[in-house]
Amino acid sequence: MPRHTLSKSDFKTARGCGTKLYYRELKYPDTMQQNEYLQLLAEGGYMVELLAKQMFPTGLTLEYGKKPLEAAAQETAAQLERGAREEVVLFEATLFDGVRQARVDILKRTPRGFDLYEVKSSSIDFEKQAKALEKTGSLFKSQRTPFGIHSDWREYLEDVTYQVALLRDLYPDVPIRAHLMLMDKRAPVPHDGMPQWFRIVKADDGRLATAEFIGDAALARESRLVIAVDCTSEVEELEPGVREAAQDLAASLAPELTRIEPVLTRACRNCEFRTDPAEGPSGFHECWGERGTAHPHVLQLFRGGDLIDEMIAQGIDRVTDIPDAHVAALKGVYGERQRVQIEQTRLGKEWFDPALGHEIAQARYPLHFIDFEAARIAIPHHKGMTPYGLLAFQWSCHTQRAPGAELEHRHFLNTDPIWPNELFARELRDAVGHDGTLLVWSAFEKSILSAVAEEMSSLGSGDAELANWLREAALPLGDGVGRQLDMLKLCRKRYYHPGMQGSNSIKYVLDALWKHSSEARSRFAALAGREGDPELGPYATLPPEIIDGSEAEVKEGTGAVRAYFRMAYGLEREDPTIKSQWSNLLLEYCKLDTLAMVLIWEHWQRITGSAATGR
Repeated sequence: MPRHTLSKSDFKTARGCGTKLYYRELKYPDTMQQNEYLQLLAEGGYMVELLAKQMFPTGLTLEYGKKPLEAAAQETAAQLERGAREEVVLFEATLFDGVRQARVDILKRTPRGFDLYEVKSSSIDFEKQAKALEKTGSLFKSQRTPFGIHSDWREYLEDVTYQVALLRDLYPDVPIRAHLMLMDKRAPVPHDGMPQWFRIVKADDGRLATAEFIGDAALARESRLVIAVDCTSEVEELEPGVREAAQDLAASLAPELTRIEPVLTRACRNCEFRTDPAEGPSGFHECWGERGTAHPHVLQLFRGGDLIDEMIAQGIDRVTDIPDAHVAALKGVYGERQRVQIEQTRLGKEWFDPALGHEIAQARYPLHFIDFEAARIAIPHHKGMTPYGLLAFQWSCHTQRAPGAELEHRHFLNTDPIWPNELFARELRDAVGHDGTLLVWSAFEKSILSAVAEEMSSLGSGDAELANWLREAALPLGDGVGRQLDMLKLCRKRYYHPGMQGSNSIKYVLDALWKHSSEARSRFAALAGREGDPELGPYATLPPEIIDGSEAEVKEGTGAVRAYFRMAYGLEREDPTIKSQWSNLLLEYCKLDTLAMVLIWEHWQRITGSAATGR
């Protein structure tokens, strides 16, 4: 039998649910392996970690993962022994006590003691956190009594604390200072193309393995983008609780692996071990048993919160079985939406508020259905931007100039390593002009327009006319000059279909009406030039590309961001064929998002008998 150990990533996973440690140790299938968002964060995290390491020019990188755990720990111990006499800085130091293990990003030892640095790709706004520091004596505490560690920082600080506790047990008489290394949110990037200072190295199976720094180390040290923040006092506050939790988890690993009894809650909805049991063992279904097969599941209740936990505790697993007394007690905007979901799911019928027709009629032709793709990366590509600065790189627009008129499609996609935002805005203005309603799905487009307008003076040409146009385009319909109508808000307030499963995502809404509306499917076939499976939905029709021998596709927003970075900044930017393939995937995906809005809008027109006024 293999020996099981508790790594810091194990601790992080199991901190919220101890049962996950069992599934993780037995390598159950999990959605984290395929999660595009987490992969994107991982790639950005490598860049920040490597940038942080340049702050320590004498640092020695140890070969973590290339030798047995015990050997790696022994190598670390030998290097740290030198640190009792002279300064030693280690990257990827391995700490191990027989059960607990940790890989430390940066560990410095001098005759005075240890400095442990945990690198995070998150940013900190020191001006914003100044009030917390003044009121609580800490950058990381809540300003509300009893001034505990703020929830935004707790996970990061517990990660540091886990490492400090292990290090303290291995070296009980040596003082330890703890640090978080974070991106300074207000520090301007001093050079163009800094992400090209890093090379992502893939394993043979194509998954992320490691990364290399290939830039100018001296310039990296001068950048001041990454800053170390002392968190020793916060770690001391958290250490007793972290030690107790680590001890309980370690006890489930040795002398033999045991499964911690699950506690079923609303958090199970997003469990990474909620996989298809037909494709292998599913941790979610092992926890829930037959209760996990309930349909429609109570976990799908919109913003269910405490009500979901209450129902689970009472053994109620279906949305349709929530007692009438609880349904009648639902209050507020969320409560009203929950009531609609429960009642219409029981009936198995589509619902719309009569006011939906009135709100549709407020739209003015031409109708412009728009969707944006944008990214925020820890280390921006362009001089003058700050960490997590905005890159608005793509939009799609379907325009209908009059009732029944043919749809016109225009698009924009930046394919070069330049600051794209001003060109993005100019092309959009050329496409939608000053007339008609801008239909969007969520407040995302509004935020992008406003952000680009604010950047015009600092990063762009300072074109005041264009900036004013962007601000006006961001205003909601009904504010005099306002043009923007958020279809997501309409959906939340005025429309529901049981097939949406409690979600208001455009993909869920379209899939729901797609499965029961032959008109929507026929319209899609006519506009897209391809038919889709009635059971799978239109997003399943997006054609993949074979890129560098592997099938690639873009079917959601984070995948679009990763595709953009590979095309514009990655190694593939020099290959015109591959660049063209990524472009095709991005264009088809974004085009389908605006086409989805058209199909939903036309469906709402059919069921309400309403149309935009054209005024």
